[in-house]
Amino acid sequence: MNQDLYIHGLSKTFGHMTALHETNLVVRRGQFTTLLGPSGCGKTTLLRMIAGLETPDTGTITMGEEVLFSAERKKDIPAHLRHFGMVFQDFALWPHMTVFENVAFGLRAGKHGKGPGSGSGRGKELRIAVLEALDKVRLSGMEDRYPHQLSGGQQQRVAFARAVAIRPRLVLFDEPLSALDAVLREEMRIEMLSLVRDLGLTALYVTHDQIEAMSMSDEVVVMRSGHILQTGTPEIIYGRPSHPEVARFIGKSNWLEPERTLFRPEHVRWEQDQVDQHSFTVEIRHISYVGDRYEIRIRAENGELWTAYHSTRLPIGEQKQIWVSPQHIHQLDS
Repeated sequence: MNQDLYIHGLSKTFGHMTALHETNLVVRRGQFTTLLGPSGCGKTTLLRMIAGLETPDTGTITMGEEVLFSAERKKDIPAHLRHFGMVFQDFALWPHMTVFENVAFGLRAGKHGKGPGSGSGRGKELRIAVLEALDKVRLSGMEDRYPHQLSGGQQQRVAFARAVAIRPRLVLFDEPLSALDAVLREEMRIEMLSLVRDLGLTALYVTHDQIEAMSMSDEVVVMRSGHILQTGTPEIIYGRPSHPEVARFIGKSNWLEPERTLFRPEHVRWEQDQVDQHSFTVEIRHISYVGDRYEIRIRAENGELWTAYHSTRLPIGEQKQIWVSPQHIHQLDS
């Protein structure tokens, strides 16, 4: 059964500001898809419209054959009937409820139709469903604790357990790791991706963090100013950007022709190792030690400041030759 999510012609305006221009997108079943872009690019607006928390001005949202929203047909399935799980940036846990009650909240209310509701038989089903969800996120034995008794990572896992307890057909993540410190964020990134994979979920993830997007995703959707600039695998987005803004936002770019031709810092060679390599004379301008290497800022003959990497510290002001292979020089579509 086709359970891909289809977005067609979706748009949203708030007053005089267009948050999302007419947008088309497909989120494939079983894949981890990320909406990536800076603040104000429209990614959260798009996520909230998919969730049913915002009403689009135009377009359609369908899941397989089911129409969830159609502006033309004036159809709008309420959020609680779309059977999507959602993990919020601030966890959105009820502080006066235990871990068990937080995870059980949607199930107990019977809002999702397919979850267990009230009654003794259903109460038993609910307990089983909640404990299963907590076991999946490795929080067994913590069901009687309150949110303030948990670490940030544990609170994040409770929020995830609540989202998956209803057995959703799509889980929506709204910058779920941004409230965590850097070390915990990295740990949770790996853990969350493992849980999504192990449970066979379809995920749509919103972030402004390119490392999160590139390391977690099957497909990355780069957004800017209410538009989708490029969609593709992390390898394609990084290695073959189709738009200057994509090249600038993902990784570091060295421009041969502004907005047109570039190469990446890791492709700079300090000695020639191929006969067909392009050679450039550069001046060492600045050096930063970043642990496993030195990050070198160099001024090219065309006046551009480029970035390169080196295993040793180089003298500032020194003139050097660098080489770049033709296959590593990327020309953007005009």
